[in-house]
Amino acid sequence: MPDIQYPNQNFKNFSKTITIIHAALTLGQVMFGVVAFLQIGKSGINMNTDDSFLFVAPLLAISCFIAGNLVFKQQLNNIAKKDTLKEKLMSYQAALITRYALLEGPSLFGIVCYMLTGNFLFLLISGLIVLYFITIRPTKTKIDNDLNLSYQDQIEFDRTDI
Repeated sequence: MPDIQYPNQNFKNFSKTITIIHAALTLGQVMFGVVAFLQIGKSGINMNTDDSFLFVAPLLAISCFIAGNLVFKQQLNNIAKKDTLKEKLMSYQAALITRYALLEGPSLFGIVCYMLTGNFLFLLISGLIVLYFITIRPTKTKIDNDLNLSYQDQIEFDRTDI
């Protein structure tokens, strides 16, 4: 497999990239939810047990939340085995994207369920996922803690070019 080159890759660019990815995914969910809410107009919470979405949406949200955290932690353990900081950061970016995808799926599903049924409960589920999504925003401290960088890697991490 050829070595992929990342021109001008440094912490500032890396941080900017993952921040943009996170912001775009967050904004996409929020905008889709707002558009859905504006399209549906009136809504309420309906606990009708005949609606199969009432069971599927929360179950999907909970299972993907758990799976996302487990997969993310497993990928972090694999990252620790990488040799260079650059490899660790690229693997970390992939782990974040996987985690975000596992959260975004149930959020979008909840919004679609809301659009189909008009049941505000589904929009609330998506809103809770978005709130959690915001709390896992990548920061330098979180990256450092997640990767459990050695002293040498921390020095290299703080340099301007990686």
